[in-house]
Amino acid sequence: MQTRKQIAEIVYYDCGEVTPISFYINGFLSNQKGYNYKFLIKRDKPYFLKQPLLLGEWGKFAFRLGLFEFKEEDQSFFFCIDRSDHSSNYMNEGYIVPVLEQVKYYFKTNYNADAIANDLEIRKFAGKIIPIGPSFPLYIENMIKFMPRIVPGKNNNWTFKESKERFNLMFRNPRLSYLRNLRRTETDINVFFVMPYYPTHKVLNEFRFEVMKALKEIVKANVIVGFAPTQKFPENHHYFVQQVYEMRDYFRQLARSKVGIYVRGPHDGISSKLGQLLALGKPIIGQTILNNKELYYQNPFFNEQFAYDDPEEIARHANELLQQPEMADLYGKANANTFDTRFSPEIAVTDIIGKIFS
Repeated sequence: MQTRKQIAEIVYYDCGEVTPISFYINGFLSNQKGYNYKFLIKRDKPYFLKQPLLLGEWGKFAFRLGLFEFKEEDQSFFFCIDRSDHSSNYMNEGYIVPVLEQVKYYFKTNYNADAIANDLEIRKFAGKIIPIGPSFPLYIENMIKFMPRIVPGKNNNWTFKESKERFNLMFRNPRLSYLRNLRRTETDINVFFVMPYYPTHKVLNEFRFEVMKALKEIVKANVIVGFAPTQKFPENHHYFVQQVYEMRDYFRQLARSKVGIYVRGPHDGISSKLGQLLALGKPIIGQTILNNKELYYQNPFFNEQFAYDDPEEIARHANELLQQPEMADLYGKANANTFDTRFSPEIAVTDIIGKIFS
């Protein structure tokens, strides 16, 4: 770890939803001392988001983008972290071009070099688009220091209701230490595969439904599968309805499973479940990973675990792994180590710091 002589500043612009990038905020907070910088929060938008054309558009991007500014004595520049499910810019959903134009670095979880190369507009910025690993919402450590971010103010225009909702969301998420402690949980469920239902993503829902059916038919015993819908739900799926779990209880149930099941998220993006299952140290059977392949498939046993795009294949290989507890234990320990040494918040942000401090 390299110590810097000058104290730099990394400023987070709190003009969107903090929960989706809470994973990285924890990393920035924990790395301050080691890399000799201050992590600050500004409850405002950067100047380029105050342009009339962007003011009205920002709301639909705010849930998936974190904006930051790096400041040192002789330089300052913006960078961002984009957690969009899209790897391409189809229908202008994969990248926020006005932000891409302004930042020096555009870190992206669903990075896909082919998608960038095939897009005439986006490929002009290929040099500043950088892949980063998986993430998922976490409780923000030392949150009390940043409490002003969740109350209404003149620069954020939040109502009291919006602020209350944000407050509840931030406290609902687990600490990373909680997930790591769950690695010691007794595994008394073969498979726990309970997923949200997305009314606007029919193909995704149907694939997950087929995985659930296959798990019930092939693994059979001691399987908990289903959707936990919060909205209108199709009648033909009703026999696969599960309760909506409180977040920590959901992770407790997931930790009890002997094998974790991974499926891709909307638009074939990397689901938060990938990072969560790795953090829990679960052996995994699941779909192939389409984005950031180079980052993932270099890790131990990823080729064996993330290789199946047919629901019956997923269920069959999950069942086979259940019959091989020593192999499952090997996968689980390797996944926990991969998370701790490659994908934890501290490591993820160390990679970002290495780029912005270079």
